[in-house]
Amino acid sequence: MKIIFILLLIINIAYAMGVQLYSNGWNTTTSIVNPEKIILLSVHENCFEWGNFYEEQIQYAETALSEIVSDQFYRMEEAGNTVMYWLHIPPLLNKEAANREINKLRNLGIVSFRIKENGQWKNAISLGMSYDKKDAFKQLKEIENKGVTNATINERNVILKKIVIHYPTQMIREQVQKLIEQFDGTQLTQSKCERI
Repeated sequence: MKIIFILLLIINIAYAMGVQLYSNGWNTTTSIVNPEKIILLSVHENCFEWGNFYEEQIQYAETALSEIVSDQFYRMEEAGNTVMYWLHIPPLLNKEAANREINKLRNLGIVSFRIKENGQWKNAISLGMSYDKKDAFKQLKEIENKGVTNATINERNVILKKIVIHYPTQMIREQVQKLIEQFDGTQLTQSKCERI
């Protein structure tokens, strides 16, 4: 990084000298560089890390964040992995069967769910993810009490991700802070990170 900085500085000085010489008719007595005006920039900038999203959350978080921050100013990174407990209705035969099950859930007052659209879990209905096994079984019991008998819990190894936001303004900080409340288990931390 230092080598690139030095090369760019030399190129800029040579360019400034060329412009100065050309505009002054090759008069070399004028000062070309004011050393007191050279500012060295840090290779690190303050960033926000918003993280520990599991697979279902990351899509929604990125969609919400893209309305606030240009995708040029953030990137996704892995944040580790963990065991989570997935409460779901196993894959149904087809999309129509999944839609019928969704209507049944809505009639029972269950409105928080997502349909898996591809892979081995196509047409499965996700009812939630939990870091705690007791919480997952508590949710299962509540759903069974409402009349849903085909829900189950799977233990899953989940890769967690984080979103690194570069150069956050005060407005971005405030808006992201409001978003955090919508995503359980996530947190926002300030860190030093390399420039993008």
